[in-house]
Amino acid sequence: MVNEEKIKSLYKDGMVNLDSIFDQELLRDLVVAKNNIFKEYPYGQDDRLNKKNKADFVRPGSYMIWDIIEKKPIFSKILENKNIKEIATRVLGQDYTVASFYIRKTPKINEKLNPHIDYQGGLSFSILLDEINHEEGETFFYKKSHKLPPPPFINIDNSKYVPSSITGNVGDTFFWFPDCWHGRNMNIKEKETTILMCHLGNSNHPSADGTGRKVNYSNKKESKNLDKRNKFLDKIFEFFGRSSNNFFTHFIYCLIYFKFDRLSKSAIHQKTIFTRHKYGDSEVDDFSVTKYLQSANYLKVFLISSKTFIKKLLGKKLISILKR
Repeated sequence: MVNEEKIKSLYKDGMVNLDSIFDQELLRDLVVAKNNIFKEYPYGQDDRLNKKNKADFVRPGSYMIWDIIEKKPIFSKILENKNIKEIATRVLGQDYTVASFYIRKTPKINEKLNPHIDYQGGLSFSILLDEINHEEGETFFYKKSHKLPPPPFINIDNSKYVPSSITGNVGDTFFWFPDCWHGRNMNIKEKETTILMCHLGNSNHPSADGTGRKVNYSNKKESKNLDKRNKFLDKIFEFFGRSSNNFFTHFIYCLIYFKFDRLSKSAIHQKTIFTRHKYGDSEVDDFSVTKYLQSANYLKVFLISSKTFIKKLLGKKLISILKR
């Protein structure tokens, strides 16, 4: 059983380190499977799952393998782990969705993947498949950032924002919220490093990975009583939860989820997309509107929002013509 303090830390900080939750025999088998895959696919796959034959990147700085369970069924044992299932059920409810499940290898590269957020109201975990130290292509997080504006709208270089790198041994497992600021560090070593990543949502989250490919790793049941759902709630959370790197929609989502308690409880109860369970403690679930607004750089908010608005106003065709 997972320590309650670990669950509390996940909700407070937006991430938590579980160390290793797998037995050594399974870890050895997973590492062998990972090595065999990259022997056959040294540069990973493209988004159509085709073998890449040169050292360019489909995703910034990393070689991706998307269909690892189909290639090596041993990886499915990760999803059967009782600790994984316990945390996912606690955060997302029963019949949660495994939306994406893949491995990422990072070769020597002197560029970082800048801090960003994914979608709101979900859950992710990462497992180290190599021993990884600082500046070896590790993922980094900013604790407690899931209640702050997205990274483009703040002064992230301010000394009060300190990233935490997920380094450690093979099998070390980190759970994190996709709306917590995260990125990938440079790899200054010759050693290539690999992590497994999994993105989850509640039972109404779409089962599609980063390539758009439909996956079926969840074995979830069909949702019942769809006619009794509050479809207005579905539309609200789908719109505001998906637009996570927009300052205004992100702020409105946080207001609705944290401050409009009756509305968010109803959404969580009917497993509306982009919602996860709250921890259930007023201090942990607190959201400071003042802190959120004070963290923003409003010049960046104006410039980025104006650029986005102009792009939408002109449309893709006119923009492509103007660039010629």
